Amino acid sequence: MNKLLTLIAVITLSACTQQPENNSTQNPTPFVKTYSTEASFEDTKDDLVMAIEGRGLVISYTSHAQEMLDRTADVAGTTTAVYGHAEIILFCKADLSHKLVAANPHNIVLCPYAIAVYTLHEKPATVYLSFREPEASEPTTQPIRQLLVDIVKDVTE
Repeated sequence: MNKLLTLIAVITLSACTQQPENNSTQNPTPFVKTYSTEASFEDTKDDLVMAIEGRGLVISYTSHAQEMLDRTADVAGTTTAVYGHAEIILFCKADLSHKLVAANPHNIVLCPYAIAVYTLHEKPATVYLSFREPEASEPTTQPIRQLLVDIVKDVTE
């Protein structure tokens, strides 16, 4: 009888503690700013590269995130693809980065800046551009945030 009561209690508690489904395309996380466009992935990625390089900035690396996820899916025990395409473009703006780390040397984690460009497997016609929002309370992050917003808006508008 005790085992039956314990089982009922566990089932009841687990049902009560389940969280509602998170629709991550609506509001990914509080520190991620996300924009979208209906252009193709390739055109959006090319426009992003042009928006970055058009400001005289150098792309230091392109992370092929979807390829990595595909390559490691078996090891991770994942069978469901999240993305159709996913790349992360990394770049820096020297003057802003120097001011950023001079204000707080621990801000080094914000360099280089990164903008992700991706499609969701279940919504292949929409291309998303996302970036981590720098902490708004630090004045040195405001120009970086504005730079990221301006670059993404150049692509999506």
